[in-house]
Amino acid sequence: MAGLAPGERAADHVAGQAAARVMAMQGETISARTVDGIARITLDSKPGNALDAATRQALAAALDEIEAALDTPQPPRGVVLTGANGLFSVGLDLRGLDRPVEGPDLATICRRIELLPIPVVAALSGSAIGGGAELALAAHYRLAAPTARIGLPDVMLGLPPGAGGGQRLAALCGVDTALDLLLRGRPVTAFAAREAGLIDGIVEADLLESAQALVEQLAAAGIRPRPVAGRRERMADGAEWLACLRRRREMIANAPLRSAARILDSIEAALLLPAPAALRFERTAHADALADPQFRALRYVYFAERRIPAALLAREAGRAVPTAVGRGLLAALMRGSDGLEGRRRLAAIVAQGARLLAAGRVARSADLDALAVHGLGWSRLSGGPFFEARQIGFGALVERMQHWSREDPVFDVPPLLRAALENDDDIDAALRRGRAGAVRTG
Repeated sequence: MAGLAPGERAADHVAGQAAARVMAMQGETISARTVDGIARITLDSKPGNALDAATRQALAAALDEIEAALDTPQPPRGVVLTGANGLFSVGLDLRGLDRPVEGPDLATICRRIELLPIPVVAALSGSAIGGGAELALAAHYRLAAPTARIGLPDVMLGLPPGAGGGQRLAALCGVDTALDLLLRGRPVTAFAAREAGLIDGIVEADLLESAQALVEQLAAAGIRPRPVAGRRERMADGAEWLACLRRRREMIANAPLRSAARILDSIEAALLLPAPAALRFERTAHADALADPQFRALRYVYFAERRIPAALLAREAGRAVPTAVGRGLLAALMRGSDGLEGRRRLAAIVAQGARLLAAGRVARSADLDALAVHGLGWSRLSGGPFFEARQIGFGALVERMQHWSREDPVFDVPPLLRAALENDDDIDAALRRGRAGAVRTG
């Protein structure tokens, strides 16, 4: 074999090359290197170490190298999985959740991680949210900095977890705690996560050094790691597990949010099905929820809340509250709709909103939707008046308005709304293109 150093065995040369491949892997989204026989994979994609297609592809490539090196005379003894930029990962890109997956999906990567025959320790600093938390849960052990926060907020978008997070959370924390975390959707502190069984320890000192030391101890002990999905210690009392699910189903029986029932079904699957089948069940529930109109409405409101100017919607004591300017817009938005119900009320509000947009009083229809959710009590599940109208179809609404306008001028169809019909019901695109005339509110 060419390139051997004097006295170097061929097997040692091959092993060194495999280790070097792991050490040398570095791209725009992750870095991977070997430290004293321990592979260290670092998520490094600003601003949030998001698990986009490029990052997932890089993770899959790093796992390929680790798996290939396992069959060499000097295999890696374990893996430390961590994040750069002061956090672990904020998870998947919400804008692309319902698009066809490019490259390896997160569920497959998580399963590959937990099936590695060498210990994997996740070192968590900052936030591990959504898909980031699911990636951490796939590791065999988790250490966290005191300031870390961990959460699965998928329910706020009308979704159960999509990469096995529910299954692994239930295995680690038990049914009651897992359901509390999944149904509330709020991140918890590292201390709360340790109390729940979600992490194995909080590290005050150097987090990476502690994770490295833990992997070395586990490797030296020669204990083969167990996948988190499929652990049964928390499921010893199956009757109580099912009784807890029955109580929760009674609590959500009249809840309009359909993802809550999907989450309960997935946690039931954790008890009743073998791990591979339970993981598939949860992925199917996630895929079904992605096709649900509730997901589209909740995601739309999520982004609308984050894009609306602070001059219109402010944060007070953790709540979004319309400002004085926002309240003025809401008063103008509601003009002429008093006493109306159903589609007539929706049509009057959308017509008035179109006039406000054309007059330059507000920049985007999504701003009016966010204000309606927080200032008028409009259901998040409907997405706000403009989102709701688009689901019905502006064409159908305009047709009715033309009939109703004979009785009430509030239903006169504004030019901007007519222009939206020529822009695939995109009223904001119609506004940008200047298709409407100069219209002022009355």
